[in-house]
Amino acid sequence: MKNNHLLAIFTLGVISLSACRNTENINASTTDSTIAQTIPDTATVSRGGDISAFMQEAAIDGMMQLELGKLAAQKSTNKLIKRFAEVIVKDQTKTITDLKALSASKSIALPSALPAADLKHIEELKNMDVAAFEKHYIDMMIKDNAAAIDLYKAASVTGDVKIRNFSTKALRMSERHFKRAGEINGNAGY
Repeated sequence: MKNNHLLAIFTLGVISLSACRNTENINASTTDSTIAQTIPDTATVSRGGDISAFMQEAAIDGMMQLELGKLAAQKSTNKLIKRFAEVIVKDQTKTITDLKALSASKSIALPSALPAADLKHIEELKNMDVAAFEKHYIDMMIKDNAAAIDLYKAASVTGDVKIRNFSTKALRMSERHFKRAGEINGNAGY
């Protein structure tokens, strides 16, 4: 049963990611950092590799989703998207707090701000009309959570117990967010 559920999530992810590559309706001047962004090489994390790089990537992902969630909660007129964004804000706030505690226990510094390209992208999203923003936001949540699933899945099998525990919780959260974003995407008919 669990394998069927995971297969369904994976299939939904592949279909959603393929569909999300259609960027014709996005303003040509809008750059989507998630489209150009490559999925991080997480294979080394699962073999006990660069835990610092994993934490940096997790911090940036969490901060970006948090900021986008705040924006969507304010800007969206769709009740489903507003509720989803509120959940994202709540969950990512907790995850970032947990990640900060974990990084402090390992003496690893995390970024204190998003990269300039991500900040620019957030500003561009603020200027989108509501309908375009809502579609773009849900597309980003599908893509960002698919990448987060890969990131956390790799780290959830590392030899470090604290990293494994954090990653397993974050993996479950990302899976829930990915599934819900896919449902909203399907219900809205984007």
